[in-house]
Amino acid sequence: MKRKYYYLVTALSTLLAIIIIYILKGVAPFGENSLLTIDFFHQYAPMLGELYNRILNHDTLVYSFTMGLGVPFFKNFFNYLSSPINILVLFFKHKDLLMSYSIVIGLKVVLSAVTMSFYLDNKFKFNYKFIPVSILYAFNAYFVAYYWNIMWLDGIYMLPLVVFGIEQLIEKDKPLFYIVFLSIMLWINYFIGYMICIFSVIYFIMYLILVTKKINHKLIVHKILEFAISSLLVGGLCAFFLLPLFFSLNSISATGDLWPVNQYYSFTFLEFLFKHFSGPLSTVLSTDVSDAPNLSCGIISVALVIVFLINNKIKLKTKICYISVLLVLLISYYLAPLDYIWHGMHVPNDLPFRYSFIYCFILIVISGYALNNIDKLKKKTSLIIYIICLGMVVIARIINIVDYDNFMLVQNIVIITIAYLLYLLYISKFKKKKILLILFIALSVGESVITVNRNWFVDQKINDFYNDYDNLKELFKVTLKNNQDKFYRIGNVSPKTLNDSSWYNYYGSVSFSSMEYESTANLLFSLGLSGNEINSYSYKNTTPIYDLMFDIKYVLGDTLDNNIYDVYYDNNIFKMYQNKYILGLMYGVNSDISKYVNSYNPFINQNNYIYLTTGISDVLETVDGIQSQIVYTNDDKTIVKYIVKNNYDNLYLYTGNYGIDFILVDDNLYYLNDDYEYIYDYDDLSFENTYDYNERYIINDKSDSEYIDLYIGYSNYADDYNNLLDVYRLNRDIFQQAYNYLNQYKVDITDFKENHITGKINSNKDVVIYSSISYDRGWHVYVDGKRVKTFKLLDALLSFKVTEGEHVIELKYEIPYLKIGIIISVLSLICVIFIIKKNNVN
Repeated sequence: MKRKYYYLVTALSTLLAIIIIYILKGVAPFGENSLLTIDFFHQYAPMLGELYNRILNHDTLVYSFTMGLGVPFFKNFFNYLSSPINILVLFFKHKDLLMSYSIVIGLKVVLSAVTMSFYLDNKFKFNYKFIPVSILYAFNAYFVAYYWNIMWLDGIYMLPLVVFGIEQLIEKDKPLFYIVFLSIMLWINYFIGYMICIFSVIYFIMYLILVTKKINHKLIVHKILEFAISSLLVGGLCAFFLLPLFFSLNSISATGDLWPVNQYYSFTFLEFLFKHFSGPLSTVLSTDVSDAPNLSCGIISVALVIVFLINNKIKLKTKICYISVLLVLLISYYLAPLDYIWHGMHVPNDLPFRYSFIYCFILIVISGYALNNIDKLKKKTSLIIYIICLGMVVIARIINIVDYDNFMLVQNIVIITIAYLLYLLYISKFKKKKILLILFIALSVGESVITVNRNWFVDQKINDFYNDYDNLKELFKVTLKNNQDKFYRIGNVSPKTLNDSSWYNYYGSVSFSSMEYESTANLLFSLGLSGNEINSYSYKNTTPIYDLMFDIKYVLGDTLDNNIYDVYYDNNIFKMYQNKYILGLMYGVNSDISKYVNSYNPFINQNNYIYLTTGISDVLETVDGIQSQIVYTNDDKTIVKYIVKNNYDNLYLYTGNYGIDFILVDDNLYYLNDDYEYIYDYDDLSFENTYDYNERYIINDKSDSEYIDLYIGYSNYADDYNNLLDVYRLNRDIFQQAYNYLNQYKVDITDFKENHITGKINSNKDVVIYSSISYDRGWHVYVDGKRVKTFKLLDALLSFKVTEGEHVIELKYEIPYLKIGIIISVLSLICVIFIIKKNNVN
């Protein structure tokens, strides 16, 4: 085979594999399924949709109000969306974006095979045998497990290029390749780029030792300085975005974890060992059977590692160096502090060992060494290796290794046997080597297809994702057209994803992003909104106080409070309600708000907010006269019935007790864990709907019955079962008084852009301006043209003070540390240009 076809065959073979996988799984464009799952469904897909909207609508990429209470969009961009391959989505209609995501993922896996083959081709003399192992690298277990984390996949195809750059720096004194591609990697995804930076140091040390034949201290120091300066230039080139990102990370949950003392994984060494074979089940979530890292590049790579170790044509120094790198990674998997460092000083929330693709890369490099010297392998030795591999796969099944079933046993036996037979033909007098190449490639393609097909559970129908799309887009279009307010938020009671506002391009109050402010998530949870207190929250039918605080002008979906909301839009498919009590994005409040302290009870927190901002108390009142009785009990399960006399107004319920199994309200069951089956032991109970209640939130209920029956089930008997549930009502007269008071100090928004807001206020006294915008040091506030000091309100929200009188208020968002980052990047670029000119002269 001619060299010019080498990369083409690699690309086409990998493309064939991914097409077969898509056909088998019915993935678009070859079926009706999408690859959406877990966080891809709720995070990355909607965010890519938002990026699509922003580019086509020429909206700012600096700041976004379509997610949460406002978040710098550049943070989400560099954390999730900055891969240049995402440009492909712009060639599709918004309704075809799910299909474009399949193409993006497919292209990344093809690139991974091509860059790996490029690296092996340049590291060793040209050899067609590298094509099959390059395919195995592209479909490694890391890809199989994390294919839906599309922002991490770029690291797989960028790593061979960065490593090639390191080797060029050491061998030829040419650092440019390393500088360029590591800089690109950090742009694509700084998180994975950070891991590759750590590995670059490890690999540089190893490779410098490997190629140093005679100790020359001056030369070694020169290489170290060259690598250090080149790495600093990489950081300098990327400073314009890395500096702002670095200084913004203290506001999110993915930083600030305590240094781990104990290991947080439980896999055994045997689990680790047999994760190298073909077809292991992926480790993704903490609930998976095994939490061993995703390491497999197939049984062929295992056999080639053995070839690498026992082939005497490969230098001992080479063996020691590459095996040492594998051992460093192995130790990192077992030592929690090292794993913690690899993950950016963070303990992963599921999705463990996000750097395991690096281990897969080294496995394939070792395989390359083995293949490059395969002609020197003796036939008897190859038989021994074959028997060893057969023995290991059989032993794994006999000792019942986790996740190792009969299918995996047969898969490994068949693959290693075919590979061995192909090898025997290769070293024989069989002259048609091209046929052997085709068969070897077909074997790699087949193994990849089988492994992926076994691990991917694809069941998200594209039509299901878009079934409400046209109606919702029309609804949001009509709302925008008929609205006079410059800014308003929509609360969606039943969203499809946790970032629906990003997908449909409206201002909501929901968020699911690693870049979300942890303080905002904490605040909203404390006020009774559903959320994880870390990086996500979603809107529910809560109280009118919450909607007043966060400018929820419209509620999409059913609302139970017709005294607060009027029907605004109804097309017999969707209903949207308009809130009668809106204060806007900003308004003045009493200075006593600085005394606000969070309580465990969201009703107390909301009452405190109204009292401290207006001086008016008890807007939410506890419901008295609730009767309670135990209606069912056994050794460890109890059901309590509460009877509430109905005043035919909304009831607001909440529990902070984590020992509860479920709450039953009317026909709705809210469960905290799956252990609620004993509800069926009490014949009087029935329900139609079930809701996960692990992320606590206020339950809004309204009934036409004279008495409302509530039930709580819990595992451990409590003597004081009267205090398991908080039940409140809204005093509408007092609420109206509070609204009227705050409405006097409303800031009228005269112009709204997401990174530049202007408004005016006429106040009869000095006030603190409350805004429902997440606090960020990037917000600069000007009152009558003069910059004023900003501060956190409720430990989460942007606030500032204005004096009595009429004022013009201006808010501008500027990315912190951007200017100094640009200066550093420009100076670094000048240095790189100097290096280029120097290399050209030489």
